[in-house]
Amino acid sequence: MKTLLLLALLSPWYHADSLLNKALNDSLIPGAVLCVVEADTIQYIRAYGQCALVPERETMTTTTIFDLASVSKPIGAGTAALQLIQAGRLHADDPVRKYLPAFDSEATIRHLMTHTSGLPPYMNARRLDSIYNARNPEHTITRQAFFIDTICRCQRQSAPGEKYTYSCLNFITLQAVVETITGQSLHALRPYYRPLPIASIDTFIAPTEILPDGHILRGEVHDPLARVMMEGVSGNAGVFMSAEQVAEWCCWLMNLPDSVRTQACNAGLWTDKDGSLNHTGYTGTSIRLYPAQHRAIILLTNRVHPHDTDNAPIAALRRELYRLLRVR
Repeated sequence: MKTLLLLALLSPWYHADSLLNKALNDSLIPGAVLCVVEADTIQYIRAYGQCALVPERETMTTTTIFDLASVSKPIGAGTAALQLIQAGRLHADDPVRKYLPAFDSEATIRHLMTHTSGLPPYMNARRLDSIYNARNPEHTITRQAFFIDTICRCQRQSAPGEKYTYSCLNFITLQAVVETITGQSLHALRPYYRPLPIASIDTFIAPTEILPDGHILRGEVHDPLARVMMEGVSGNAGVFMSAEQVAEWCCWLMNLPDSVRTQACNAGLWTDKDGSLNHTGYTGTSIRLYPAQHRAIILLTNRVHPHDTDNAPIAALRRELYRLLRVR
């Protein structure tokens, strides 16, 4: 019995549980789902804490659906672009203006996917919406079309390939390219995009922030540009998934030939020194993949519920989890 207890205390799962329970006790996050995949099999999955704190407390489950925030970039627009590259309908070195003639730059698809296009990081959604309504009182063009045109013509911060600047605008532009090629909305190409809340599904979605007017975002994308200007279907945010669904996507990506992943700039993922591929989301979501070992670590939280707070502590939590559960 003592031997079994000792083995349990030495288990990385035990230490991961302790770390996440401490995060709950410290009110860093209301709840979380941790999922570890290896060799196309879920090795470990567990839910922690609460899915919702207001208006009522709800227990987190392993099937809870999360607003993935920026993790949507590789899973949504990145995946759609990768599939077009595989099919030979898109090439990483194609100039963006080949598909969007108004795009005022020599940047390529590769520049968009590696955040080296020179586009600014973000734009103010409220200000854009105000300009849109003033210029289009009859709504003769859609908000999405107005916004894409604004991005195409906006002032660049640097020349293509000159500087890395993480930008939501890169993947919104990539979305426009994908939709131009396919003639379909990204929502149709990626079924996890949900432009409007669906009552029967929303009860399984972890809520995010309470807006200043008291409205709780639940089944509505948290990111302002995605919610206001792109009406929920956006290349930078807007995918809703459970941990198991994210695990399925991770397995799909890790099973691609290395050459395909490289050609597609890792579908918008960052490459770390240890060879892992990573992405995080503002709402508290993150993925880390080790393609060579076919292992993935998925941590989904809704840290912005009920109120958005400092994001720094969750970065430290992620790092410690990765250290505990890294490939050995």
